Amino acid sequence: MAKVIFTQVRLPLFSIKHPEAFQVMSAIPFPQPSSLIGALAYCLGIMRGIGTKAYDIVLKMVEKGEILAARARPLGVLGESKLPLTPSSVILRRFRVADKAHETKRKKERKPIVRLMEAIKGDDMMSARRILEVELTDAFYREYLMGFDLICAWVFHGAEIDPNLLWLMPRLGDTESLCSVIRVWQEGVELESSGKVDTCFPAPSEGVQRVEGSFMLMRICDEQRIMRPFIIPCEYTIEKGPRGKYPVVRPSIVTIEYDHPVSYCRTSMGNIVLRGI
Repeated sequence: MAKVIFTQVRLPLFSIKHPEAFQVMSAIPFPQPSSLIGALAYCLGIMRGIGTKAYDIVLKMVEKGEILAARARPLGVLGESKLPLTPSSVILRRFRVADKAHETKRKKERKPIVRLMEAIKGDDMMSARRILEVELTDAFYREYLMGFDLICAWVFHGAEIDPNLLWLMPRLGDTESLCSVIRVWQEGVELESSGKVDTCFPAPSEGVQRVEGSFMLMRICDEQRIMRPFIIPCEYTIEKGPRGKYPVVRPSIVTIEYDHPVSYCRTSMGNIVLRGI
């Protein structure tokens, strides 16, 4: 017997960078397993008052097989309202005063923060502006997904975790990805094994022979932050609206056939393929 803790979270806008993207920050459709492990560790650290030490505790639970999976999917698959995910790219401009202003590239070079303070004290606003807007800023494209709810799931086996700690989850992904927890609940499940599984949650793709349904294949970070290829059940399309065409990501259900039996659990929110397949 295993236990699954679920949360329904609402994210007006969220972005979890594809781990292989650089400079142009493309976002993956759903949170990675590693992002959910990080969110769980944050909540545990707050509840127990141990801060970042909680991550080592949660990672040990993963290594010992006490956490069998961490998965997320959008609301809108099993008879729920089918709201699409809407990707949108923006440019972020960051002022790097807290870090870059205190760094130098050569010995005996004055730090930008020193020159900035001298310019301000000397009422040289043009120099101060040049330091701030040229030397201490950077910009990059960032993709966000907007306006939807997520179902997040953590599968536990042989570990006691208070489900209420997940009410403390403030965000998923980067600091811009603030979320509101709508509800938290848990289910007892039996672990099963089969070579063919229907699922609406991301699933490892090792040993896959065939997939039926709409999906994307991505290399993302698993529960131990190891890059692995995952099947992401979703449909990425271009749809026409009243103001033109726009990209949308809609959830889907896929049937995966493996070349060997894999462990999974049945839940009211859909089947979840477990780690270590």
